[in-house]
Amino acid sequence: MNELSNGIKIYVEDSGKTYHTLDDWEFALGNNNYISEPEMETSYINVPYRDGLIDASTALTGRPIFKKRQLSFFLGGLRERDTWDSVISNIRNQIHGRICRITLDNDPGYYWRGRVYVEDFDRSRRLGSFKLNIPSAEPYKYSLTSSSDPWLWNPFNFETDMIIYVGAWTVMGTLTETIPAGHMPTCPQFVVSELMGNSITLTYKDMNFNLVSGTNIIPEVIIGGPEDASLTFTGNGKVQCVYRSGSL
Repeated sequence: MNELSNGIKIYVEDSGKTYHTLDDWEFALGNNNYISEPEMETSYINVPYRDGLIDASTALTGRPIFKKRQLSFFLGGLRERDTWDSVISNIRNQIHGRICRITLDNDPGYYWRGRVYVEDFDRSRRLGSFKLNIPSAEPYKYSLTSSSDPWLWNPFNFETDMIIYVGAWTVMGTLTETIPAGHMPTCPQFVVSELMGNSITLTYKDMNFNLVSGTNIIPEVIIGGPEDASLTFTGNGKVQCVYRSGSL
């Protein structure tokens, strides 16, 4: 990789292709303020004859909810003057209007997700520039590895990242496991295998759910939020909790 400047890796979800702005296109990243600040969804209630407003922003969820974020990357590079039109057309054909995962060279353990647009193309002689704009990116960046993927040394940041690898649990009778708190609440998948009997019972916050063989998604079960999540399994078989952590 060219170490003179940072670049970004772009994974296009519908085509499965990956491009690196510096290695593949030779375009350097020219700005640092490429991610907008997280903006919280707020709700205030005006009550007559009461001082101020009632803040109901977290009344339903018990936690902050964030709006979509904007990502804008300014890229530039050198080409022969008469090739620029075909160069920018080729880039549009590869990524414009498509849902992509964006990984920054200086934050290799995470990706941002949203629909990418190629905008503001301009050139002066051999120097050309354009903007990769993602006006409605999801508010959290996602860990490249999920809980079912063994963690890797290279992208791991010991100051900011968490090891979330969870192997399959063997349930023989009753087993309680704890998923540690995180930054992004999420609904996990419970993958059941080697099941003996009709189901395994999952107890979460005094609620019981039946897990059958295969992949189970239970909307009421939320992990990775501000508190540890205690999960109790009763039955016989193997269960793996699959989820992806995130960060603002």
